[in-house]
Amino acid sequence: MNVRFLIGLLFPFTAFAQSQPLTMEGAVQQALQQNKGLKSASVAVGYYKELVRTSGELAKTDVNLQYGQTNSYVQDNNFSVSQAIPFPTVFGARKQLNQVQVDKAVWWKAVTQNDLVYQVKQTYVQLLYYKELRVLLQHQDSLFSDFVRTATLRYKTGESRMLEKTAAEGRMNEIRNLLRQNEADEQIYLSRLQALLGTTEPVSLAASGIPAVTIPALNDTAAVAANPQLQYLRQQVLLAEKQKQLFRASILPDITVGYFNQSLVGTPANAAGALATSGTRFQGFQVGLALPLWMGPLKAKVRAEEKQQQAAALQYDNSMITLQSQYGQAVQQFIKQRNSLDYYQTTALPNAALLLQQSAKSYSSGDIGYPEYFLNLEQALTVREGYLKTRNDAKQAELYIAYLAAHQL
Repeated sequence: MNVRFLIGLLFPFTAFAQSQPLTMEGAVQQALQQNKGLKSASVAVGYYKELVRTSGELAKTDVNLQYGQTNSYVQDNNFSVSQAIPFPTVFGARKQLNQVQVDKAVWWKAVTQNDLVYQVKQTYVQLLYYKELRVLLQHQDSLFSDFVRTATLRYKTGESRMLEKTAAEGRMNEIRNLLRQNEADEQIYLSRLQALLGTTEPVSLAASGIPAVTIPALNDTAAVAANPQLQYLRQQVLLAEKQKQLFRASILPDITVGYFNQSLVGTPANAAGALATSGTRFQGFQVGLALPLWMGPLKAKVRAEEKQQQAAALQYDNSMITLQSQYGQAVQQFIKQRNSLDYYQTTALPNAALLLQQSAKSYSSGDIGYPEYFLNLEQALTVREGYLKTRNDAKQAELYIAYLAAHQL
């Protein structure tokens, strides 16, 4: 019995999952579920959410026992408990800071996801380009193989020179070398797709051709405002602001509260003059303030965080300008490729098909020689290669626009 068939019977779901070709959307969904980088970003969100619960953290409670001759030669004991508490505004400032860290982690996850979706789609489309290029090169190989056979026959019958046969063989070998290079490129991008999907299992594509472009290009630079990278950088500004508020609140005095309970053997225990024994207890409470005597370093922290906030704000502004520029360039690139597509579809491709057809007939009938046929053949095939490359470039430009606007197709 066939081993693969037996495995399919024993583990039908696993066998199906590993062999099922992926659509582009299926690849995206698998990456969102399995990519380790995105999972790491998700865990980081949980980490900062847990930190919010530490906003009310207090210093450890100080519990002391004192035993010895504190009042006379008799052994006395003293039990005391004290607690340092930050000024109440510190708790609020700390919670706000922790919440901004949560928001920052959430936006970093969004940045990671936006990058991941773009890379998966970019890689998927590039693989489709190589698949179509392989078909085109195989067609060229077939054409030049026929050319070689015809040139060889013409050389044997004395109708042509060795140069015609040599040129045809040279071009055929060049195309076969391109096929080998294309196969290597496919394997490179398949490995890249595997890494993005978070799997080591072989992957295959359900689609066979580059998808058509689907969006009109609008030169709206405000579209980048939704890019999660900008939202993440905005959180950096807020984080510096909240950190500054926490440093400022930390300058205020800490509050100390305490309680003690002790023995004072031999000390008058009441107005009647009775002396305290070891069972007589004296107790009291303590309230105090911990004041910062040296304010310079604490104020320096606040000023340093102001500089950090300014730097974060400038970084945000710079990223906004950069993204707007990149968006505008991407739109112009898309328009250029779309216009080029129109040219190929309406003019270049029909002319190339006619040129290829007429040249083949004329060469077979002897109306034209090999130099003219060779030139016409190269021209027609160059048009087809240019059209395929333009389709890929146009789709990649469209994907990049969607990435910059955080509106994945």
